[in-house]
Amino acid sequence: MIDNPLPDQVMAEMDKVAHARNFEEKCREDAKEICEQNDVFSDLIEYFQDWYFLYCVDHPEEISNVISAEDVDLINTWWDEEANLYDDYDSPYDIDPTPQYLYDATGGEPPISAEERNRNSLDSKRESHGHRYS
Repeated sequence: MIDNPLPDQVMAEMDKVAHARNFEEKCREDAKEICEQNDVFSDLIEYFQDWYFLYCVDHPEEISNVISAEDVDLINTWWDEEANLYDDYDSPYDIDPTPQYLYDATGGEPPISAEERNRNSLDSKRESHGHRYS
């Protein structure tokens, strides 16, 4: 009986394809996680994923199994290389410069009405200049 190597070659090729597909999926998942941790615009995540996958293919020795805070350097590298492709964005980061205390009731002063503000002002004047406002 002759041993046919074709099935082994087909299986080896299928294993390579499956490994490549799994590698690409992992790179894309990692890229998405990096973007989400660093507040990248949601419209730009897919573009970063494409770039990150090619980066991983070209630099396999630099790929870590753990996503870390230092990975923001990869976003900056991508942006330095490809920012000119995205004219609608000045930065890849979707960061609102408004301080958080202006959004919630956990910090800052609570809003007051004009009437309350005037009453507080008059009370303050009475305390400091009591003889005029008695």
